[in-house]
Amino acid sequence: MITKILPIALLVSVFYIGSVYSSKNLSKKLEKRSQLFRDPVIENYLKAFQSILDLRKLKIFVLDEKQINGLVTPNGNIYITQGFIDQYKLGQVSGAELASVIAHEIGHLALGHTKKRLITFSAVSAISLIISTVLSRLIPYLGSIIGRYLSQVLISGLSRKDEFEADSYAAALLTKSGIGTAPQISLLKKLEKLTGIAASTITWTLSHPSPEQRVKAIRDLEASWTTEIKDQN
Repeated sequence: MITKILPIALLVSVFYIGSVYSSKNLSKKLEKRSQLFRDPVIENYLKAFQSILDLRKLKIFVLDEKQINGLVTPNGNIYITQGFIDQYKLGQVSGAELASVIAHEIGHLALGHTKKRLITFSAVSAISLIISTVLSRLIPYLGSIIGRYLSQVLISGLSRKDEFEADSYAAALLTKSGIGTAPQISLLKKLEKLTGIAASTITWTLSHPSPEQRVKAIRDLEASWTTEIKDQN
């Protein structure tokens, strides 16, 4: 039994070490391409988050990217792309909406998603390689394609689960800070227009749920909170 598991464990370890190394390199590259974001409106929201979470000063960095996105790295840095900041300065995105993005990224960090992804990606990559090798012997050429596709589906599914969890965390943080979920929902509704990318009806290979799915999940969460309060009373 051990002799069968050991090669898989070694393969996972190799992928994990590679993922950690790549992650550190990516963090360094992002730091070189970013600068500290200073804005009085956003800083007020950050102070509200800090008081609730009992954190030291939150730092947000602007990443020199035209795409509209937010991300967090395993070392704890939160980045908002220049494209997002430009939309904020143009008034297309409100301060509260931008704060909801930051709350979402704080959720990823607080829930350990960035570090968990290194482990899950390594495990899935190792298993995918084994499946691809086996299938390629049974089905030449197509076997490796099927293996990679299954890997993508699994990793994407795990990523979408993380996105829902980060949205839930952000919804709770925004509610406790007095902002509420309205900005979070309004931003998700205008996301397609801002990015210029239409949501796909086929979601199983996508890393993010559709905006409609995310909005529904947030509203369902709010409804459950309302039910809990009524039950307590």
